[in-house]
Amino acid sequence: MSGADKEWKIVKNDFEKVSKIGSSLPSISKIASILVGRGIDTVEKVEQFIDGGIESLHNPFLFSDMRKAVSRIRTALELHENILVYGDKDVDGITAVSIIVNTIRLLGGNVEWYVPADEGYGIHKDILSKYAAKNVKILITVDCGISAVEGIAYAKSLGMYVILTDHHEPPYEGLPKADAIINPKVCSSKYPFKQIAGCVVSLKVMHALMLTFCKEYDKEVTLCFGLKNDSDFCGSYICLKNDLEMKKADFKSLKEIKDIVTQSFRFYTNAADIKEFLVQSNALLKDKIVVISDAVNDIHDLKKIYKVKKLDSEIIIKEFFENNLDLCSLGIIADSMPLIDENRIIVKKGLKIMEKNPHAKPGLGLLLDDALFSKGIHNITTKLVLWSITPVLNSSGRMAKGMLSAQLLMTKDIFQAKNLYSDVVKLNENRKCLQSTNMEQFKHLLEEQCNLENDSVLIVKALNLEHGVTGIVASQMVKTYSRPAFLFISDGREATGAARSVAGFDVVAALENVKDILIKYGGHNQAAGFTLEDSKIEEFTRRISEYADKNLKEAVIDNMFLIEGELKISDIVVDFHKQVEIMEPFGVGNLKPVFCIRGVAPTEISVFGNRNEHLKFKISHKGSRNVQAVFWNKAKVAKILQSESALDIAFQIDVTGKSGSKIAQLQIIDIKPVLG
Repeated sequence: MSGADKEWKIVKNDFEKVSKIGSSLPSISKIASILVGRGIDTVEKVEQFIDGGIESLHNPFLFSDMRKAVSRIRTALELHENILVYGDKDVDGITAVSIIVNTIRLLGGNVEWYVPADEGYGIHKDILSKYAAKNVKILITVDCGISAVEGIAYAKSLGMYVILTDHHEPPYEGLPKADAIINPKVCSSKYPFKQIAGCVVSLKVMHALMLTFCKEYDKEVTLCFGLKNDSDFCGSYICLKNDLEMKKADFKSLKEIKDIVTQSFRFYTNAADIKEFLVQSNALLKDKIVVISDAVNDIHDLKKIYKVKKLDSEIIIKEFFENNLDLCSLGIIADSMPLIDENRIIVKKGLKIMEKNPHAKPGLGLLLDDALFSKGIHNITTKLVLWSITPVLNSSGRMAKGMLSAQLLMTKDIFQAKNLYSDVVKLNENRKCLQSTNMEQFKHLLEEQCNLENDSVLIVKALNLEHGVTGIVASQMVKTYSRPAFLFISDGREATGAARSVAGFDVVAALENVKDILIKYGGHNQAAGFTLEDSKIEEFTRRISEYADKNLKEAVIDNMFLIEGELKISDIVVDFHKQVEIMEPFGVGNLKPVFCIRGVAPTEISVFGNRNEHLKFKISHKGSRNVQAVFWNKAKVAKILQSESALDIAFQIDVTGKSGSKIAQLQIIDIKPVLG
């Protein structure tokens, strides 16, 4: 009844793990099975998932070229050299630019920035020449550059020191010859989490830069956990430099680590007795030994507490995160990065910063006011940002004026922000019109150029349409037809296109397979852009189709719902919804859970909405209380619903009503009649 024949797959869990987590953490007992099903299957992992903070972010110096990059930026700050930050025009790109520009300006640096207008994605030589004439000494690319071999070489020829920061897939034929490359996906990177956006890479570079101003930067510190052993202590110690582990060892007596204490810039321990013992033998050690906690079980606990206390003590770092995590969360959400690992931490914290102080950045405050707060919405979620904020910010880039949205996010002047916001809103209206026009055009061409029954991939060419929304149109086609889409617009000489994909099919790999006929290409495995000569379109179509026939797996067709719990009517209460909310923020990689109830009876069926497009009804089971349900855009199944006495339903739980009188409500995902 959902409009598609979907298979339901109910997740099976390890009861022992669920029980252990539920008993250890009773406040989340009702969602323990969901977390275990998602691989968050130990108490430690659950605590990290729920409470992990900024101290849990990965160390920026795990990037192999990070020290080199921030050292050169420090030199530029000291010598007052000119720096150019060159970014992409989408939300990920403009937030990445904003984070670096704002931070360098805060440190007193001379920095200019550029976001492409109608030149298209990538590093353009004429732009570099323009800034070389302004005596720019350092080029920092953000959210771009990993495929720009020629562009980076040209920047080097102009005498620029190039720091390439990006998160896109590196080209198979080799990396650009930049002076420093910060990208989690390059082979030399030791960074443990690869699925970060360009704005997160920028955040990491600036975090590393800010750390160079802290008292412990490049100093060796030691963490020592000890237990009383007769008249002495035994235990473990870790030597760190920039929070990277240099040495780890056990000791049986404090005499064994006296040299370590002497050599350390700072020596942290869990016990006051250890400090007293060491100071007795050398009074000069008093000022370098710090007791940070007695309430720890081992060296790992001590390290966690050390990181939290260090963050609290470094005001410059705390302020850096407060100033930038809101912007970074926008870029992560807009670029559909998975909300796991540190992406989850950044977005969770960033959304809270927006709620707490929405007008800290005047431009962002105006976006939030009009999109959310004017509607009485103050609980900012990823869904609201994705639907109401990022399309507006993206519109200027799609309409070849990406610098406007970047200026909107960076300005500190409320009057300038209001003018910029007005311009961006107008561009968004123009974008909507263009999107509607191009969607109709491509839909018509799709029927002419593709065989919708047999083609494994959709390849559509349009002539002389206005650029800017091809990626959006391609995404809508993928959603409609569950197949990869390659759409391009030709001017009779060159064709520029966008590719969007389904799970299991890598569009960058597909483009790599035809790179010999492309002028340029780049992107992610699910979204990419490309340019080719008009004369190569026929060959491109043939070869991409052949590649898709060989490599597109049948499993990519979205034909399954993952059900993460089978519930009873008695489970559908506001308190259960509160536990589900603990899993926020929801998004790619951390979807809002779907549940099911079997054999319910529908009653009080009605339609609502401006066009009576939505369906509302209540459900009950064998005399239970009624629970309200909503099925968006499915009014057409009302008559079918009325003919069924028993249904199985798949749904997400929500609440409705005002504070103090809220009730649980079901957001229906799919409905099936009970068979037999």
